[in-house]
Amino acid sequence: MFFADTIFVMPLSIDNKLVEGFVTNLKQAKNIAILSHMNPDGDAIGSSLACYNWLYGHLFANNQKPEISIILPHACPDDMKYLPASESIIDAENCKERCIKAIADADIILGVDFNNAGRVLPFDEALTNSKAFKMVVDHHHSPDTQLFQIVISFPDLSSTCELLFWLFMQAGGEKSIDDNVARCLYHGINTDTGGFSYSNEESSLYEATAILMHHPLNAADVHNRIFNNYPVRKMRLLGYLISNCLKVFPDVGFAYFAITAEQIEAQGCTPYDLEGLVNYTLMMEIIQVGVFVKEAEGKVRLSFRSKNDFDVNTFARKYFNGGGHTKASGATSPYNFQTTIDTLETNMLRELQEAKEFK
Repeated sequence: MFFADTIFVMPLSIDNKLVEGFVTNLKQAKNIAILSHMNPDGDAIGSSLACYNWLYGHLFANNQKPEISIILPHACPDDMKYLPASESIIDAENCKERCIKAIADADIILGVDFNNAGRVLPFDEALTNSKAFKMVVDHHHSPDTQLFQIVISFPDLSSTCELLFWLFMQAGGEKSIDDNVARCLYHGINTDTGGFSYSNEESSLYEATAILMHHPLNAADVHNRIFNNYPVRKMRLLGYLISNCLKVFPDVGFAYFAITAEQIEAQGCTPYDLEGLVNYTLMMEIIQVGVFVKEAEGKVRLSFRSKNDFDVNTFARKYFNGGGHTKASGATSPYNFQTTIDTLETNMLRELQEAKEFK
């Protein structure tokens, strides 16, 4: 058994066989690759680093330590490099061949915060072709159960970091979560809940956070690093977006930003500077659904947000082969920039009008 003695009643229970399989396979590993998604956000970075710190700090604390690699398609953003062990991350932007070799050499691949190989480009083929035992811990819908031998998936949870918290609790008890693990988990939870401002209705989120707060997290500092840390260029970009790239449809409560790669470059910014700005569409009282359409790296990507019961996950999947969560989703469009906008406008306006009439 992998349960610590405790009087705490877990609000979230993971199937014992999955937990035992997770721990047993990791304990037998000699080479572990931790992998997360493109354009990593706080939940992806927090999840990856939490696993790395938990493995070295708990599971292998008194045993022979395997080689553990953290592999990302894109570099760790500067504002997350304060997290413990961030220097251990390798990425395709700087070390692509080293990343692919690490995947090929691994006997265990642990995926976090993604549900299919398409989310880890350019490592999709390396992941699919790997002979390693594959596991994934994630909170997105429709995980690829053919790709992964162990799938620990709770789509209704706030974040993968919250899911990892309960997994670590069940596998090793509260003592297995040290200060380093706690800091990484708290960062990811804070990011994916918008500083606890999204529609967070599960008590498990707040119970997990309360336990993490027993550690010296400096919660105010974490919040400032995530939400009050914009460079000047990003603030100017936000002003440009509001003045030049915002389209509002007040009758149905819909708004979106749309910006081309040329416009991003002209503002002296990079695609990473756009992270999180979709949330500004929902700051208008009349808006219930907001979208950000951006052209970057030869692709057109969309971020969807909702603050009512409109399911943006279903919409993203239906029209753009995307997905995510009911109130926060994303997609890489199969169309060019203008066709993406036309497809978005036509179908969103129609569906929101139908939803309005149905009420």
